[in-house]
Amino acid sequence: MAAAYEVSHPKLVKFLTDNLMDVLTFLAFPKEHHRKIHSTNVLERFNKEVKRRTKVVGAFLSDNSVLRLLVPLAVDTNAKWLDRKYVSWDNLVQSEEAKEKFTENF
Repeated sequence: MAAAYEVSHPKLVKFLTDNLMDVLTFLAFPKEHHRKIHSTNVLERFNKEVKRRTKVVGAFLSDNSVLRLLVPLAVDTNAKWLDRKYVSWDNLVQSEEAKEKFTENF
């Protein structure tokens, strides 16, 4: 399959070839969680909000001015997701393989 995209998307093929095990780590977890943990939608939404807020300001005078804008956003986002049950962690690490991968990385 990689050969089919080698010419049109060489960087993607190289990335997947070099990082295939990392890309497919979510498959070690129970199937009912694949849809949620293979995606970076939550992080992408946060990054989109950072981009939206920083675009309004344009240029920042210092690192502290950036922090004053983004730290409250990060705190607010964390507070919103803290109480949500995005996945059931008890069920998430049922398999021994998943437990090993999860504890390895965190």
